[in-house]
Amino acid sequence: MQRLLLSVWSALLTLCCLVPVAAGQSERIFLVGGNYRIQTTFHNMQDGFFGAPPVSGANESQLFLDTRLRLYVDFRPSPYVLVNYKMEIGDITFGAANPPISDADGRRLPNVGRGSGGAPGSDGVNVETKNAYIDIQAPWVPGLSFRGGIIGWGDQFDWTIMATDFTGFQLTYQRQAWWTQFTYLKLFEGSIRTNADDSNWYALDTRLGLSSKTALTGSVYFWDDNDNDNPVTGRNAYQIYAGLKLNTVLFDKGLLEMSGVYNAGQEFLGQSVRSGPAGIVRHGLAGSTNHGFMANVHFDYPLGKHWVGATVQYISGERGSRLALDGSGKDIHAFLSLFNSQYSGFGASRYTEGGGLELITLGQMNDSTAGLNNVSVSPYFGGGYNGRLLAVARAKFYATPVLFVYVAAGLDRAARPNANGNSDRGIELSTYLHWDIFPKLWLRVGGAYMLTGDWWKNNSDVRIQGFPDPLGLRSGTPNSIFQFMTRLQYNFG
Repeated sequence: MQRLLLSVWSALLTLCCLVPVAAGQSERIFLVGGNYRIQTTFHNMQDGFFGAPPVSGANESQLFLDTRLRLYVDFRPSPYVLVNYKMEIGDITFGAANPPISDADGRRLPNVGRGSGGAPGSDGVNVETKNAYIDIQAPWVPGLSFRGGIIGWGDQFDWTIMATDFTGFQLTYQRQAWWTQFTYLKLFEGSIRTNADDSNWYALDTRLGLSSKTALTGSVYFWDDNDNDNPVTGRNAYQIYAGLKLNTVLFDKGLLEMSGVYNAGQEFLGQSVRSGPAGIVRHGLAGSTNHGFMANVHFDYPLGKHWVGATVQYISGERGSRLALDGSGKDIHAFLSLFNSQYSGFGASRYTEGGGLELITLGQMNDSTAGLNNVSVSPYFGGGYNGRLLAVARAKFYATPVLFVYVAAGLDRAARPNANGNSDRGIELSTYLHWDIFPKLWLRVGGAYMLTGDWWKNNSDVRIQGFPDPLGLRSGTPNSIFQFMTRLQYNFG
């Protein structure tokens, strides 16, 4: 299958390079864009998961500064070809007692640059490639295009399943009201001499415009996770996702989005041994199968220049503790979210420039991985083993054409109780003030406060590798957590 895909890629690339460019179109175009931001954060989270440096020692809170530069470069040698490169220098922190970078399993990594943590000097090896790809339009088939390289990809369901930058390629076809896209991603490359230990992702997304106000999207995703094949039984590890999404307009101008995804698979974490922080050993789920369901409903309604909106999300889960499953086979009734479940419910499709909270999910205040983010649905079955019930109300009000206030409130619960019989994760209040100082330069000031529930109290799943621990595993009733930020950003290009 991989050889076939690579052959198609090579053939398309060769044919498009042979297409002659008209004399009037031979002008080379070089475009540069991006943004620079500087941000201060004040928080009391004990783990600092996904970017924010954790509070350490006897300190109950921490104030630090973060900077980030992103550059986007487009090179257009012809109307049919585009070469794109996106890079980032950041997130560089000052005044943080601990390095803010974690790997995919939540382990702490050294920060980039010698200036991290407030040390003198900021130079270092700190350039990160976000994207690097080529876009090719097929002139002999209108609407057909190819993209290959390091590409950004996210599922069609508000990035609930997976979304980040990967190496792979896409074939896209658009004709009038019909759009379809096939994506291949290499999630993990094992031995270069065999494909038996690789992890590959295949995605097919199709959208059909039923009318000027209504569109229906269907998606099928397949994760061929050879890296996690069961070494004892020889059973293959895989996950399948199939979903539908409906976008339409209600009451003339209200935007409604409804989606649902069914997930099934087997041999998740099928490897015999996995080591984590604090000496935790995970024995996998030998002979396990899993299946679950996820549903999102979003509604946003403009009120003149203002708007109000709401989100309801359900993710199926199991009662009890994920930790107790290690080394045992079982049919798990839980929806498996992969890498970026912290975006759940508030993806790029929200037209309202906002849409989320700050702590429970990714919000528009920080617009990065700094913060708690995936408190509810952790990657790799962490807290997501109990599923999720989430309700969010949100609104944006303009005081002047360049000044608005965004507010949100959310109730977060597990779909099924944990080992202690608790389902309440917490209630969050979030707000920020946005000021367009002048074109492309803006300032945001705000934050969030979460009243954490008893679901966190003595929860054994908090110890699972890769799971956030914002409350520091303190015994007794969990404390509340907060995060307040000031962000100044300039967009250019």
